[in-house]
Amino acid sequence: MYQTYLLDLDNTILDFNAAEIRGFQKVIEFYEIKYIPGLLEQYKKINRNLWNQLEQGTIHREELFFTRFKLFFEELGKEIDGKEAELFYREQLSNSPDLMPHAKEALTQLKQQGKKLYSASNGVYSTQVQRLKQAGIYQLFDGMFISEAIGSEKPDVNFFEHCFTHIIDFKKEETLMVGDSLTSDIQGAIHAGIDSCYFNHFHNSTYADSSVSKATYNIKELPELLHL
Repeated sequence: MYQTYLLDLDNTILDFNAAEIRGFQKVIEFYEIKYIPGLLEQYKKINRNLWNQLEQGTIHREELFFTRFKLFFEELGKEIDGKEAELFYREQLSNSPDLMPHAKEALTQLKQQGKKLYSASNGVYSTQVQRLKQAGIYQLFDGMFISEAIGSEKPDVNFFEHCFTHIIDFKKEETLMVGDSLTSDIQGAIHAGIDSCYFNHFHNSTYADSSVSKATYNIKELPELLHL
């Protein structure tokens, strides 16, 4: 049924949680702050709030990226250059090729079935591409759709329209959006008029079925994509 897969990257194909922990630890060490687990949750709260604002279109991506660490360190009573911290953090992320369980095997089997695979990610282009290359899966993709290069973020329909116009022989009825975010991946797919698959890798029982997630399909493991 599906010939084209739009794949979110962070926490769908790439293990962003592992990369984030490693990168965050390096950042606070750089600024001579002792790492304790509670600091990461404090940063995540600020980061999530900014991402929500970005998805709603109330701030620009530069404001998110160049102020999140500045705001975090201000809560610790420390003044830093937010842009400097962000660029250092990106460097750490670029060297974090951790994959989600069974990601490479699932993508490889989809390619063997003749499917077209495209990244569909909100993120920094160079960072995402570098991580895919280091993970050894970049060559499995037919193209890269990443918000920094496109100029709009999921769930904005403009993000998806850009993808559609750059896929050869594109057909909506043969396209599936796969991702772990209900607000950007699933809602974006609904707005764009394509089917979606919610990757519930945390096994959250609240969203265990499609009537709640509003996705066309719900899966808990990536190999389930092979049997939709």
